[in-house]
Amino acid sequence: MSLQVGNVRIGAGELAARLAQGFAGELTDVAVQEPDTVVARLAREKLKDVAARLHDLEETPVDSLTLISSVDYVTHYECVYHLYSYAANLYVELHVRVPRGDPTVETVSDVWPGADWHEREAWDMMGIVFKGHPDPRRILLKDDWIGHPLRKDYVDDVRNHPYV
Repeated sequence: MSLQVGNVRIGAGELAARLAQGFAGELTDVAVQEPDTVVARLAREKLKDVAARLHDLEETPVDSLTLISSVDYVTHYECVYHLYSYAANLYVELHVRVPRGDPTVETVSDVWPGADWHEREAWDMMGIVFKGHPDPRRILLKDDWIGHPLRKDYVDDVRNHPYV
């Protein structure tokens, strides 16, 4: 899939190559997931800077965040940022490993405002803390809920169900 951007014709392969070169040492395992998605990994310490630079790319800004998902791999967590570039008509998927013993990552809600509720959901359900988030309240569960129910080691607490 490709799109004319000014005088530049770009497809997922070309975007992947540009990101691999422009973010060398920051983005790793950059690959194309057919037909229209570029997938990459990065360290959580680099997320904030890389996010801002992706958002502000000159020809192909990655200007929209559509979803943040969180995954529990038992040994660690992972945040997956699903992004979109309107200019290139392509998706970018960033995978960020989050240590189980320190489940924190910087917020990107100031880069992509749509991250606000997604980060709150990942906190609520998985317990990942987004440092610098403007409103880190629970979004799905009641404020006094104990635990994070999507963690694989979650054990429900009877105090979560006072009327049972």
